[in-house]
Amino acid sequence: MSRKYFNTVLLLSTTLLTGLALSYPLTSHADTSTQTSSAVATTASASSTTTSNGNTYGVDDDNIVWITYPSTHVLTTYTGTGTYYNADGSDTNKTVSGTSGALGEVRINLNQRTAYIWDSMLDATSNTSDRKYRKITSVSSFTPFSSVYTIKPLTINFVDTDGQSIDHSMTFDFPDNSDKLENALLDATPTVDGYTFSSAAVTTGSDDNPAVTYTFTKNTSDSGSGNESSGSESSSSATSSTDSDNLSDSSSADSTSDSTTSTATKVSVSKISVYATRKIGLYKTVNFTKNNRIRWYQKQPRTKRPTFTVIGYVRTKAGTLRYKVKTTSGQTGYITANTDYVGYTYYQTTPKKVTVINAKGINAYRKVNLTSKARHYRKGTVLKVKAVKQHGITTRLILTNGTYITANKTMVLKK
Repeated sequence: MSRKYFNTVLLLSTTLLTGLALSYPLTSHADTSTQTSSAVATTASASSTTTSNGNTYGVDDDNIVWITYPSTHVLTTYTGTGTYYNADGSDTNKTVSGTSGALGEVRINLNQRTAYIWDSMLDATSNTSDRKYRKITSVSSFTPFSSVYTIKPLTINFVDTDGQSIDHSMTFDFPDNSDKLENALLDATPTVDGYTFSSAAVTTGSDDNPAVTYTFTKNTSDSGSGNESSGSESSSSATSSTDSDNLSDSSSADSTSDSTTSTATKVSVSKISVYATRKIGLYKTVNFTKNNRIRWYQKQPRTKRPTFTVIGYVRTKAGTLRYKVKTTSGQTGYITANTDYVGYTYYQTTPKKVTVINAKGINAYRKVNLTSKARHYRKGTVLKVKAVKQHGITTRLILTNGTYITANKTMVLKK
């Protein structure tokens, strides 16, 4: 390290610590009378947890998740003028101009679907209830001073027991470390009108970014639409059906009479994930007509094939099976179930070897829900597989070293 660079870092750290020293110290959520010598040190409340890296996290009122950060580990920089908010997320009707400071706390109000932060330069106070916050969206950047922190996007989803979105999801960047904010989110019980909280789960995508999904049960019974179902019969029966009118891609399919809708019959098949291997259409109803077509999906290379979650099944009057699906963007509609046009997104049987084909590579994990990262494999790596394991509507491949990888065919290819 050059002497010039060392002096620059030392000067910046000294400036931050000086600013912090002029402020009241940050204390616990439970003990507001105790002050410490550290500018943003914390004293954990009875319901909070302190991690090995100095973070403290917990949940207030079942739906407000918070995590504190050690002094000067992360610098915040603001954009423009923003509004001050109270700890409960209420507007103070006061504004503050852009500034920078050492991050003290991230606070997620799940019922508001909003995240806030407090730092050393915003409103230094030893009383959490009097502290002022700014929305995390006003932060132009987080700059970690400690190597244990990286900046990652976190997504929070709200779904029903069928995996359907029932409220707006939220995504924001936050400073992450090995202890993770998700630990606190798993202890929360947010609310959605008309639903009862059921469970919380953490998943990690191929990009190693976390997502927390809250699942809810609908309060009132739902008899369904009459033309769809999601029973438990094996999905193999769905994909083996024939399709005499070529489903979505022939001109004859576009001329199918709408009268078949009222006589369509329900089919009981388990929910699966499928992708398009050829050009297919997405339709508003089970009748594949030009007027009902929402859009075309053109044939794509394997790594870019469009994927769909099957959320219902129905046969037309002629006996042709359709999938009711949800796209990755959240749109619903009907697609062909013809195996000449669609197939499983995930391997269902165990390949002896797979080659990584995802451009960014893939990660291997110690847990089946793809958490506890073990290592990264680059594109072109050949991996030996000993088993396949079902996980929700997906499957995982278990490598010979005991770690788990995705079985998504757009990311790995049977060798």
